[in-house]
Amino acid sequence: RRGFDEFFGYLHEGHYFVPPPWEGHATWLRRKALPDGSQGRWTSADGRLTWSTHMNSFEPDYDANNPLLRSSQPVDEPANLTDALTREAVSFIKRHKEQPFFLYLSHAAVHSPMQGADAYMEKFSHIPDIHRRIFAAMLANMDDGVGRVLETLRNEGLEENTIIIFLSDNGGATRELTSSNAPLRGEKGQLLEGGLRVPFIIQWKGRLPAGTVEDRMTSSLNLFPTALAAAGGTSAVTLDGSDLIPALAADPATPIRPNHYWRMGNEAALRSGTSKIYRGRGTDQWELYDLADDPGESRNLASAHPERLASLVSEWETLDQEMAEPLWGPAGHRHPE
Repeated sequence: RRGFDEFFGYLHEGHYFVPPPWEGHATWLRRKALPDGSQGRWTSADGRLTWSTHMNSFEPDYDANNPLLRSSQPVDEPANLTDALTREAVSFIKRHKEQPFFLYLSHAAVHSPMQGADAYMEKFSHIPDIHRRIFAAMLANMDDGVGRVLETLRNEGLEENTIIIFLSDNGGATRELTSSNAPLRGEKGQLLEGGLRVPFIIQWKGRLPAGTVEDRMTSSLNLFPTALAAAGGTSAVTLDGSDLIPALAADPATPIRPNHYWRMGNEAALRSGTSKIYRGRGTDQWELYDLADDPGESRNLASAHPERLASLVSEWETLDQEMAEPLWGPAGHRHPE
């Protein structure tokens, strides 16, 4: 249960948005070969199903031992998953409006498998590429779902005493989903800016000024301490993060956090101010970038500023010593448990 009183969702990495045979939806699936064994793209005569080999991989078995669950019990859900998750969130808010609550709504969209509902596919019929059209349909569907949640909070008079946070888990998977991280370099699964930077919107009416664009670095690690402080709670252990509310009210020139550290297998990065060092997979060479002038990480300054590079590498190594032993080996292979 992970501490939750209620749960509606699934336990796999992803889920089909409607049960097979996926009626009322256009579906795009990754494959290693088309039905005739060739490479490229194939679309069924009715336009409902498209196969593509551009990723040279199969779609995961999203429906294998992966039922939708209400608490721990499987349920049959005919609705589009985005609509079902939205419906459950709205229901939760209405049922718990008279008491403090925490709602964690983790939409599956726009994660694969790519499936666009007919009504949204029609809305974006002007987009000629079916791949891009399905992505737009899924995104608009999720956007409408978020709108319904916000509307419910307003209608129930909860907007002023509710902290609302919207964020993504990682940068877009550009080849898989047609998302774009431009002008940033890299994508999902990488420690380049295109994989690290995400939408992050926070609203607390009466406590945070509306319409403020924040340029300082922050992290989702700050969300738990923020929620804990807002609820009047304390922690018996040191948390990786801090309360964002006083930080956001402070002088914009004051950093929320002096630096950010990452390690994923052999890939690593550290950002301090506008400087960032990055070490790619399969190499021991560090790169140095000034994100103020070069957010796309196109100009490696390592040879031009060796002292700055050495200082940041030392800072990364100091932080790295505080971490547990990596679960992933240098080549990204999982260690035996």
